[in-house]
Amino acid sequence: MKKYGKSLALLLSVILCLSACGGSSSSGTPAASTPAGSAPAADNSGRALNLSILAALTTLNPLNSNNLQDTMFFQQMNSGLFHVNEITKEVEPRVAEFWTISEDGKTYTFKIRSNAKFHNGDPVKASDCVWSFNYAMGNPRINTYYTSVESVEAADDSTFIMHLKQPNGAIFATLSNYNYILSEREATEQGDSFGTKLHTASCGPYKLTRLDGLDSYWELEAFEDYFLGAPAIKKLTYKPISEASAGLIAFESGELDWYIAPIANWDALSANQNINSELVPANHQSYFIINYTNGELKDDNLRKAIAYAIDKDACNDVCYSGLAEIAKYMYSPAYNIAAPEHDTYYEYNPDLAKEYLAKSSMPNGGKMSGAIQCSAGGYFEKMAVVIQQNLADIGLEVEVTPMQSATNMDIMRKNEHFMGVSGGTPTGDYDGIRSWYHSESAGTSFIKFNAGDRFDSKWIDEMLDKGAALSDVAERQKIYAELDSYVMDGAVYLPIFYKVQPYVWNKDLVIPNNYPNFPQVAEWSWAA
Repeated sequence: MKKYGKSLALLLSVILCLSACGGSSSSGTPAASTPAGSAPAADNSGRALNLSILAALTTLNPLNSNNLQDTMFFQQMNSGLFHVNEITKEVEPRVAEFWTISEDGKTYTFKIRSNAKFHNGDPVKASDCVWSFNYAMGNPRINTYYTSVESVEAADDSTFIMHLKQPNGAIFATLSNYNYILSEREATEQGDSFGTKLHTASCGPYKLTRLDGLDSYWELEAFEDYFLGAPAIKKLTYKPISEASAGLIAFESGELDWYIAPIANWDALSANQNINSELVPANHQSYFIINYTNGELKDDNLRKAIAYAIDKDACNDVCYSGLAEIAKYMYSPAYNIAAPEHDTYYEYNPDLAKEYLAKSSMPNGGKMSGAIQCSAGGYFEKMAVVIQQNLADIGLEVEVTPMQSATNMDIMRKNEHFMGVSGGTPTGDYDGIRSWYHSESAGTSFIKFNAGDRFDSKWIDEMLDKGAALSDVAERQKIYAELDSYVMDGAVYLPIFYKVQPYVWNKDLVIPNNYPNFPQVAEWSWAA
């Protein structure tokens, strides 16, 4: 049995009690989301599917965000040239019907489908692809995914060519969720307001038809001219629900048809025969951030004291009822191609934490000059509280500051944070970690390796590019192991666990696959 100190044990009992008590409007077992009945199949044909995400949208421009909740929504409304299947890892054609790769691995030629259309009715042309790629390459929120791209061009209306700086076997995985194609005409006409109001510049399976603000309510309808065929479910409604317990209540009452449920309620949910449920391991890491450029955190010994003070098992117990997988590395070797294993990682060791603290700029502990910031309302806030107590146990006093998700991320992207809790979804290949590590990720990453003299950011960039250029996975892992060990030794990104997705959904809803991270609603249908 796991043993905790008295103070942490008391804290865990309080948080676990609140988690268990706050998740259900009845006895903890949800009522059926719809009554068992005999409604004819024809009635279901126009039935709306009601969904939610955990935060307000930050934008409607899919090339201006790498936010997880935004992406869950973007996947329904947008399509790229290609998509990497989260389960099979196969590269699936989307806007591009097929492509060829030059012998030197540096030129990719994509053939655009003749029936690909934007929601505004315009045909998708190679010039739209050029505009979309150039826009993304110039946008600091996502351009780090495009660092391997040298240039793009349109040979004709149906031929789009992408030139790489060097061969990159991970390019499909890296760009999978960020190669959306938008209508150049409409995006240009909307100008600076694009992304803030309703638009029809996307070419995905669903078309946005109603927008009651980015933080309120949205409706989408099946795009009947979608190049892969119109989705079976004809209408979607979305609204943000930041509190997990509130979302579960909405699911129980029938207001939502599919939900990522609070893990504290999983036992009751999985035993309920009136709903469908599935626990799916996700390629997602939750981590702690220490801004080495801020105040006393410039001290290596202090950061390592913090790293060894964090009890990952306690975080797992409180946030995921012990069902998540404890993480040693930012990218899990089990789910990401070429992700390395090495000996530089941090395990809970309060005695060693105190030794490092004694050698630091705060040898006697005390109140820290900043706070642990996090998005409010979800498990990140619980994790922050556990870590706050972990640090108190070695003599460091720090506040926890929950805030709205978009505000939290904006502060961290600007490098104005002290410490924080966050999470991210890897691409399926270690090369995707460039969005955390590469110097060109300055607009998106929460740690700026080129902001001080502690890290050699040029060397980090070179190692990322060197690994991406190779095709041999074992050789890539050797390079990445050296790189990852170097970054981990700096104790700035501290992986906590790889989470699981506790999916629950309406019995009337047919879902062929619950993907680990991003639902593909166009594949779903209502039961007859």
